[in-house]
Amino acid sequence: MELPEDYIAGSSMQYRDTKHLIEEFKNELMQMHGKCLDIGCGPGQVTKEILLPLLPDDAEVIGVDISQEMVNYARKKFADKRLSYIVLDIESPNLPKDQIECYHNIVSFYCIHWCNDMWFTFKNIYKLLQPEGKALVMFLAYNIGFEAYIRLKPRFQPYLEDAHRYVPYFQRVRCKNMRASLQEILQNVGFKILHVSNREKSFEYSKTDLQNSAHAINPFVKRFPNEKMKKDFLEQLINEVMSFQDAHITLKNKNNQQDIILTYNLLVAYVQKPPAVA
Repeated sequence: MELPEDYIAGSSMQYRDTKHLIEEFKNELMQMHGKCLDIGCGPGQVTKEILLPLLPDDAEVIGVDISQEMVNYARKKFADKRLSYIVLDIESPNLPKDQIECYHNIVSFYCIHWCNDMWFTFKNIYKLLQPEGKALVMFLAYNIGFEAYIRLKPRFQPYLEDAHRYVPYFQRVRCKNMRASLQEILQNVGFKILHVSNREKSFEYSKTDLQNSAHAINPFVKRFPNEKMKKDFLEQLINEVMSFQDAHITLKNKNNQQDIILTYNLLVAYVQKPPAVA
């Protein structure tokens, strides 16, 4: 996930879903004055093209990502006088002191499912927000495609030793009621809940598009020592996904090729940090 141009080319689903969510919460975003943090900004395209235009003129956006490559690309390709980018790990046990209670608002789209400890991640978001600050987040709850990592693990040792780590959090812990579990986490952290929902979505891919998407978000491709092994892994990954006998996968023939309709779940939360105690 450190290939900015590949990510932009292969993230049509993420771009579409984020655009739809931002449109849905347009009125709330138009009230986000002051400093706004975008967690998991990636190459900066969504931050610059979709988020920034909706925010008030007095809003300043700081895009953060764990990847230095992504941040460097965003600074070069998606700069703006009201926009800056820095490296930050939202799961860090030692957040920079100058970032604590620094932000009036926080957003995050298609990022938090990568985090290992969901409670700790939201606790850090809570720390970064000023009192009465608000956060809007959207992330994957379930996507059957990630199960292919687990199936391929025996074939690609040692490159996939930590494959379970990269399955979306609520899918990884086999959560039966993802919405209720997220709500409980948010309440335990201390947030006032304004909205929580679990949404079923779908996206249609050609086999080539699915492979491009898998390459764009894949945490393993840089581990392979040569292009041949990487290509073989990606081909087997897509074949594995298309072999699933699951309600989340629909195959259909189109234009003399087999396309795939992938059904998945997104969790959305809009929360507020309570006022400071007098």
